Amino acid sequence: MTFSLSSIPYYSSSPVALVTGGTNGIGKVTVRELARHGFRVYITARDQDRAEKLLEELAVPIADVDSDGTGQVKCDVRILACDFMDLKSVVGVAEEFMAKEPKLDLLVNNAGVMFTPYAESNDGYEMTLQVNYLAPYLLTRLLLRPLLAADAPRVVNLSSLVHMIGYSFNFSDPNLKNGVDLFNKGLRYIQSKLAVVLFTKQFANLHPKILSLAVHPGIITATSLAQYLDTSTDLFGFVKFSWWLSSNLLSLVGGGTSIEDGALTSLYCATDKDLTAEKDNGGYFVPIAKRSAASSKASDPLLSEKLWKWTEEQLLAKGYLKPDMHL
Repeated sequence: MTFSLSSIPYYSSSPVALVTGGTNGIGKVTVRELARHGFRVYITARDQDRAEKLLEELAVPIADVDSDGTGQVKCDVRILACDFMDLKSVVGVAEEFMAKEPKLDLLVNNAGVMFTPYAESNDGYEMTLQVNYLAPYLLTRLLLRPLLAADAPRVVNLSSLVHMIGYSFNFSDPNLKNGVDLFNKGLRYIQSKLAVVLFTKQFANLHPKILSLAVHPGIITATSLAQYLDTSTDLFGFVKFSWWLSSNLLSLVGGGTSIEDGALTSLYCATDKDLTAEKDNGGYFVPIAKRSAASSKASDPLLSEKLWKWTEEQLLAKGYLKPDMHL
């Protein structure tokens, strides 16, 4: 059976979800559908105006999506201001959420960037590394208590098919600052998405009661991820052309091409009631709603342990995690 928006069950119990990057692209579709199907959804937003616009769009009650198909549903979506380029902001949003909610049923780490110009955060981390990996890692760790308080908690992490070509994680130069920046733009993205899968698997090992899944949503040119590809500087447009070509070729082997389709695998991992922590934890899924095998490097337990240890040490040293915090 093919998974579609109509496959999403309606939750009359009002479970609580938090979605990062939920104001645009597949994150916006994810927020909309979770809210339509009974979730109380919190979104982290750097752009307050865009978040407010989304709330306006979802303010109108929607007919025929409740459990018996006869009533109306009013979406419950709430904004949490957060900037993933500021790890202090991540700490703040976790504290704000926990002050509002005792439990968290679903965390969707959806926010991401790609091929960004080189920029470092105040903590010294390159943008792609911090936004795609370090910030969601920190947020997940800080929200462990409300996740464990839920009956059947889930964490869905957005990765990418390109993790398959990631050879490892560069612990000596994690920002990938050395070398030709044109090529490093792509390598930073690949490394960050490999790190996401490694994190997903190690988190599943450490917390077997929390269903933790990694998702490749598909190659979708319509999202803002490709905004930094420049036809004038990226090898005279070769990179941008390759992105467009890949989106069409990969659609033949499981890459979604529309924003709606791109959200389906995340929504499947977030809501399908046949998925359980006992049998599916640490899984990797591709479009549409298909379990797949992550790369051998992403499945390396020694590398996942090493990356976890490195990340913990980084965040502990900067004071964002505490030594006595439960792992």
